[in-house]
Amino acid sequence: MLRRVVIGVAMVSLMGGAAYAVDEDAVDNECTAQLTSVEETVHDKIESNALSEADADKVNELLDEADALCTEGKFPEASATLATVSKMVGK
Repeated sequence: MLRRVVIGVAMVSLMGGAAYAVDEDAVDNECTAQLTSVEETVHDKIESNALSEADADKVNELLDEADALCTEGKFPEASATLATVSKMVGK
């Protein structure tokens, strides 16, 4: 009987932890979706030779920075960086 109680409590604890993880993923997915959208635009501009090599390097550095900010959970800063990239590529 005690074994069943312990197993039940363990299952509830594990399932409860998974519910919290879903909430964090939803916010992260929004940042990731925004990052992906801007990256696709940049890729299209680079493929069409609409950016100089220096501009492409700078834009790629900013995209890396925005990716790191998304990963760290700094979503407002990541959005600001992505807005800068969008202005640079003329979205």
